[in-house]
Amino acid sequence: MNCFKTCPLVTGVVVFSIIISAVTFVAKGSIYADYSADYDPAEQPLFVVMIKGISNGVMPWQIFDKESVMAAKEDDIGDAAALLADVSGNDISGNDVSGNDSSPEEITFKEVTDDYFADALFIGDSRTVGLSEYCEGLDEQAMFYAKVSLSIYSVLENDFLKDEEGKKMTVEEALEKDEPYGKIYIMLGLNELGTGTTETFVAKYAEVIARIRELQPDATIYIQSIMHVTENKSSKDKIFNNERINERNEALSQLANNVDIFYLDMNEAVDDENGNMLEELSTDDIHLKASSYERWHQYLLQHAIVKD
Repeated sequence: MNCFKTCPLVTGVVVFSIIISAVTFVAKGSIYADYSADYDPAEQPLFVVMIKGISNGVMPWQIFDKESVMAAKEDDIGDAAALLADVSGNDISGNDVSGNDSSPEEITFKEVTDDYFADALFIGDSRTVGLSEYCEGLDEQAMFYAKVSLSIYSVLENDFLKDEEGKKMTVEEALEKDEPYGKIYIMLGLNELGTGTTETFVAKYAEVIARIRELQPDATIYIQSIMHVTENKSSKDKIFNNERINERNEALSQLANNVDIFYLDMNEAVDDENGNMLEELSTDDIHLKASSYERWHQYLLQHAIVKD
């Protein structure tokens, strides 16, 4: 007799496994990107990726929120381009539309010590989480608003922070309540590689920066480039590869106006001669291992804007 007819529990488990595996397959390139980096199909079922994400508060239905955001942005690309120009003084192709007679002076980065970051805030995903965990010099000085799988599409609305009373709050709410920051560092974009286009991505980024500047008008904003992956990862992955990362980084660099918004090419600190993350810096081809975060730290120390 057919086991599926006589064993409804087994049937239910099989069907459920198929469903969640299908959902995980769709989401592993976006909201579960951080959790799929070290996934090995020979050792564990695909839905384990989703379970890891859920344990960190990343629910499968969030992919639909992201897709709806992308659809709205695709329909509103004209407004997004205007917002981009408003933020940086450049249009979406990098052309100066500010109306200024002269461009800003050439950037002069200076070397600083860790106390420079005493009034700094770092916003980012799992890579920034690692910076906080493995770079004591920064963690002792700066504030970190970082979360695994955080994306530019949810960064302001995701309530992963807690106030002094333990009540959940969003980054936007925290920035409204916080004392003024002198510097705000942002690194987001890895988890978004599988979602939307470069234009919609940078448009949302511009929107976020505009809102942050409204809430923290005196802060110097640093846009940190999306860090590369290793050649081993880049050559095998259709989504998480350095060609796609470079395209988005080029667009991100246009958001800088070199007045109060600056672009930092973090890949200068971690790349080999071919523009890939050095293999020895990572154990999963995407994230820096603990000892490698010092490269990031030193790069930040050597690339600071010091205002008179």
